[in-house]
Parts: sequence; C-alpha cells; structure tokens
Amino acid sequence: MVPKRDETYEEPLHKKKQDSNPSYSSLPDEIILNVFARVSRSNYPRLALVCKNFRSLILSSDLNVTRFHLKTQEILVHVYLQFPDSDRPSLFTLWIKPGHTLTNQLGKNEKPTGNIRLVQIPSYFSYTPMQSVAVGSEWYGISQGDTPSSTIWVLSKDIYGSFWRKASNMTVAREKPLACALDGKLYVIGGCTAKRSTNWGEVFDPRTQTWEPLPDPRPEQRFSSIRKLECWIDKVLYRCNKHRCSWYNRKCKQWRVVKGFTMMNWDGNIGMIEVANYGGKLLILWDKSTYDDKPGYKDIWCAVISLKRHVRPEIDEVEGNIEWADIVHKVPNSYVFVRSVLNEV
Repeated sequence: MVPKRDETYEEPLHKKKQDSNPSYSSLPDEIILNVFARVSRSNYPRLALVCKNFRSLILSSDLNVTRFHLKTQEILVHVYLQFPDSDRPSLFTLWIKPGHTLTNQLGKNEKPTGNIRLVQIPSYFSYTPMQSVAVGSEWYGISQGDTPSSTIWVLSKDIYGSFWRKASNMTVAREKPLACALDGKLYVIGGCTAKRSTNWGEVFDPRTQTWEPLPDPRPEQRFSSIRKLECWIDKVLYRCNKHRCSWYNRKCKQWRVVKGFTMMNWDGNIGMIEVANYGGKLLILWDKSTYDDKPGYKDIWCAVISLKRHVRPEIDEVEGNIEWADIVHKVPNSYVFVRSVLNEV
C-alpha cells in the first residue's frame, strides 16, 4: 500500500529555488526578440555566445523587423579594410562600449580609450550590409558583401509598414560597387572585372525599369580607386579633405569653411579621409602615422561632429562641434581603406 502524501508536505528549498529561476533560453522567441530589440547592438556579440538560439535570433530578419516597429533602430558603421596578407577586404564594424561617456581624445597624448573600436565581424555573423541610395521618393539597396551579386533591392511601403523587395537585376554581378543618384536615375559603378568596357558601370531608370551601360572612361579611370568624400546633411553638402571641411552655400554658389575644426590638427601625416552622414551629424574617419613603439603602423581615428548653421542678414556660416574623437584601430602602413557603409537597422 502506498501511503498518502501529507498535505502539509513542502518541497525542498533547493528545488523551489531551481524551479523559480528558469533559463532565459526557454522563453518564447517573441519575448526574446522584444528584449533584444530594446538592447544596443553593441551587446549582440556577447549575447550571441550564450546559446545557439540567441545567435540564430540575432542573425534573423525578425529582429530587424521588431526594431523597426519599436523604433529602436541604430546606425551601424561598417568599414572595409584591405590588408596585404589577404585576397579580400575584411569587414569591420564601429563598436561603442555600452554605458560609457565618449570624449574628445584629440591632443590628449593620442592614446585610445578602448571605448570605441573598429571590431572585425566574426565569421558566424552572416549579415551583409547594403549601400542605400535615395532615387526620388524610393530607396534602393545594393549589396556590399564579398560575393558578387546582381540583385537590387527597393524599399516599399504598404498598410503593414516598410519592407525590401527585389527590383530589376543589374546586367552584371558586382562585388561592393559604388552607387549614387542623379536626375532621377540610379548609377552603379565598379565591383566587377572590367575586361569589357561595358562592365565598368550602368544606370537604372525607375520609370522604364531598365538598365543601360555607361560610356567607357579611359582605362586609367576605370581601374582607379573611386571614393566618396562628400555627404548631404539637412540639404547641405559637406566636403572634407586633408586641409579643411567645407560646406556648399547654394545661394551664393560657393564653398565655405566649416568653423571650429582647428582641433582636428590635420597635418602632413594624414592619409585617408572618409566622411558620412551619421544621423544628422558629420562622421569623419582618417588615418595618421604613429611614432610610438610600433613603427610602420598607422592609427585610424574616428570623430563625430555636430553642426549648427547660423543664418543672419550679415552672416551665413556653419559651426562644427567635436562631440567625440578617438583612435579606433591600428593598422600597418601597407593597408588600404576601401570604403565605409552606413545602415540604420
């Protein structure tokens, strides 16, 4: 005979404690995605190491959709660096340490704080950044992955929200091409073996949904490195080089110097310059020769500058304020800065 259980019986304390602390991985995916979407993407590399399910959710498109609906999207800065011991450029992401105040390190012994770094994307992250280009009222996306692709994406909207759909394919598969908009058309150049001049570039007309080849430039231009050193912020065009940052006054039809950049201290040791629109602010990447204990290397710097335009009857100028600047990576002198790509995801 099995004795009746005493109604006053209590579970052991250690068992109660175990049952009251279930694993986070046992939660429904919808709840985990909702939590991840509210966390800075800077935490994702560590979260991806917790378990396979976390890694799968972080890599899924569902997370991007959740962030879109919760309006928690962030701007990601991707940088391609070419090293002499590699056949392909390496993809890095600008990583900002969560919970730390960013400071301006210019003129402070030029030592990196470690709060901002260019971190190489681990091999298990299969996310492929896209270059987004506005053509009229539509946005087009061009893959910036290592695998050549002819696919073009266009951002569409319906009653359920925004989503990417495929547009008419390019005539040539391209690897990390450059793209821009002009007169309501999409221009794409580079990213393929230009054995034939027709491969160099092509233009897409959204009205006819057709592609046409671009006229062939001279061979030295076709194979040269094409770089973008300008960006638009609040309908103002900015341009940076080794000497200054300027903005274009459309009313006067002249370039004017952005005030407040004396602390940048760009001199003859400055090499690469890259500028981008970072959420309405100016993001600048540049490299500079270093004279520390590692000769033959350069430091890659990154700075974010807020911009304020002063328009008065007697003056029209733009003033820049360096919000933060820091060394984000050390590279050998023989490296090549390929390009940067910004995405809001």
